Amino acid sequence: MDHIRMDLRQALRGFVKNPGFTVVVVSTLALGIGANTAIFSLMDQVLLRRLPVRDPDRLVILHAPGPNSGTFSSHSDTLMGLSHPMFTHLREQNTVFSGMLAHYTVPLHLTAGARTDNVHGDLVSGSYFDVLGLQPALGRLLGPDDDRVPGGHPVIVLGHGFWTRHFGADPGVVGRAVRVNDHAMTIVGVAPPGFHGVEVGQSVDVYVPVMMQPQVLPTWERGVGDWRTVWLDVIARLRDDVTPARAQTVVNVLYGQLLQEDLQTVKSPSMKFRAAFLQKRLELRPGARGTSQLRDESETPLLVLMGMVGLVLLIACANVANLLLARASSRQKEIALRLALGASRGRLVRQLLVESTVLSLAGGLLGLFVAAWAATFMLRALPSDQAALVLSADPDLRVVAFALGLSLLTGIAFGLVPARQSTRPQLAPTLKNETAAVAGGTAPFRFRQGLVVAQVALSLLLLIGSGLFTRSLLNLRAVDPGFRPDHLVSFAVDPSLNGYDLRRRFELFKRLQDDVAAEPGVKSVSMAEVALMSHDNSSSTVRVEGYERKEGDDMNPDFNGIAPGFFATMGIPLLAGRDFADTDQAATPKVAIVNEAFARYFFGDRDPIGRHFGLGRETGYGITIVGLVHDGRAASMREKPSRFVYVPYTQEAGVGELTFYVRSALDSTALSGRLRRLVQQADASLPVTSEKTMAAQIRESLFVERMVASLSAAFGLLATLLAALGLYGVMSYAVALRTREIGIRVALGAERRTVLLMVLQEVAVLAALGIAFGLPGGYGLGRLVQSQLFGLTARDPLTFVVATATLLVTALLAGYIPAARATRVDPIVALRYD
Repeated sequence: MDHIRMDLRQALRGFVKNPGFTVVVVSTLALGIGANTAIFSLMDQVLLRRLPVRDPDRLVILHAPGPNSGTFSSHSDTLMGLSHPMFTHLREQNTVFSGMLAHYTVPLHLTAGARTDNVHGDLVSGSYFDVLGLQPALGRLLGPDDDRVPGGHPVIVLGHGFWTRHFGADPGVVGRAVRVNDHAMTIVGVAPPGFHGVEVGQSVDVYVPVMMQPQVLPTWERGVGDWRTVWLDVIARLRDDVTPARAQTVVNVLYGQLLQEDLQTVKSPSMKFRAAFLQKRLELRPGARGTSQLRDESETPLLVLMGMVGLVLLIACANVANLLLARASSRQKEIALRLALGASRGRLVRQLLVESTVLSLAGGLLGLFVAAWAATFMLRALPSDQAALVLSADPDLRVVAFALGLSLLTGIAFGLVPARQSTRPQLAPTLKNETAAVAGGTAPFRFRQGLVVAQVALSLLLLIGSGLFTRSLLNLRAVDPGFRPDHLVSFAVDPSLNGYDLRRRFELFKRLQDDVAAEPGVKSVSMAEVALMSHDNSSSTVRVEGYERKEGDDMNPDFNGIAPGFFATMGIPLLAGRDFADTDQAATPKVAIVNEAFARYFFGDRDPIGRHFGLGRETGYGITIVGLVHDGRAASMREKPSRFVYVPYTQEAGVGELTFYVRSALDSTALSGRLRRLVQQADASLPVTSEKTMAAQIRESLFVERMVASLSAAFGLLATLLAALGLYGVMSYAVALRTREIGIRVALGAERRTVLLMVLQEVAVLAALGIAFGLPGGYGLGRLVQSQLFGLTARDPLTFVVATATLLVTALLAGYIPAARATRVDPIVALRYD
């Protein structure tokens, strides 16, 4: 310990004496470690962290893939839930789970006093908190007695964060009456701190018993008690003596029996559907990390970014190793003298490793501030307000431990080789101040050249990756969505959550449409049930008159309920037929407008106007096609134009929320305030949500692509800069080593141009070697991220050419300065050079 304290004191004295060297090394490491820590912080919260519940490793998620007949609703693209009767039977009859919970995320309107807010709710079974093993922060949590009678349990539990934000952490909220979707309910407790629900990336504000589904989801005709409505996400806790594999085997025996009962509720199933339905099996997925749509969307991008920042750190380590080798060359006489006086080589290696570790720890400490700043920047860019409430940019103990471990590993990685190489001087020549010996010979220099080649290769890898992601984003931005997003503002209202019946909803929607249309500067206004570019869609099974369904046919086009004037407002061309009119009401014949893809699929080259189709759950062909519109993208910019059916929202039975689209030449900020005032005039207790321009909505829909492209570009530029600095340092050192040779060449008549080209040729060789090693890796990276790209392949020629040219030009510019310095060598001074 005494020796280590001496090494620490000596290291600190050395760094104080060389502040420039210390600042460069610490800053370089801070950038590398900070970038890694920032990405790890997000990855840890989204991908790795377990739920803050009792023994989370015993939780499993039930996934029920396979065909269904009826209504399906899910908040995840990768998880198929269960109907309420199926969940109830499995919970009561299984022998492998100690408990099962079910939940479903819902938007709610909560009125406390005179204030009504749109909040994030979760319908939960009475077993929810018990299965998770949670204790209340205040009052009590929901239990089995709160989940028995449909509509008979008007009680709620507040999320801890919502209780703090909305009620100021008032302990008197327990027993207080509030209105949820215009129904009187009582607050009975507050959930524990740190628990935001079982869906990562969402923060539940209010927990409501599943049996209150008719009150909470007024637009749903069915739900609780209906086998044909699949909507609940289900998590189970394994018994202590049961493995996941055994549980899956045993529970599928019961599931198979329940499918027989389930099939009895399907209307006239075909033999093929019957066979496929009865062959369904439950899959048990690990549930320790909960469920998460955010995780599904961001897992691959985060892993790619983590790999990229890892390469940045490798490049930073190579740069620091180069700097340490350069510093060691100036300390060769000191090291030789200590060896001559009896110091062991191991003792000197340890001292140099202490120095590199101190530098890395300092870089790691500064890197924590860099990480917090970078993570804050990324969180602010998140399109979801819910994710911003749950995710934190502040480093916790796990993140600090990661940064500390990475710093120690980095200190050893970049310090070991320079320490070993610099403690092998030739004692006699070094003590006599012979230049070649003092410089350490050619071995360290060759090693430094190898580091530069590695830096160039890794930098090219990052430039290719950033180029692919950037070009993919540009391709997405250049896609024609099929409508005009300019000067288009949207907002949403849901009067069904304020207790409006269907007639009052339609009256409110019509009043708002007329009031908005009458505003000065507004050109047109319309509405839609499914918001565009929100990654949401709604589909229904159709039967088309005159079309014979073939094996494997997809008879489920996308649907959207819209108001008259929708196509004119959105700038979607109406190609044939007519638009909807105010006379298209529930009591009039049903009509629809289809897009070109729908018409081609079912009618070929024939005119679709006047043809008929019906919905799968109805008999006959009661819907008449009255219009044809141009194809476009609805859910996202990535999707291909799909078959689409538009129907009047006034002929829909379950209309709840509508999104208004307003085309105006006015400034969006000024218009937004006026739109809110119009809604407040219609109903002061009706919250306005999702208010934004369509351009902003498209940007948000491309959030993942924008994040990956911008961060990978930043990492690529940082890596290129570090590689350029490394190349500059090596070439400056090379020029110093060859000072005598260059002087002799100049004295013998060599032109300065020849000297310049001689040095630049060495630069070009190092860059070419790095490029040769980096190109195959770039192609491999492209193959790895192919699924994330849009409109280009993994070996996109333009990306590879631009990345290679950028790196080669940067390398030549970095080498030009020492090359130009070499041309100014004075022959007389060089010939005296020792």
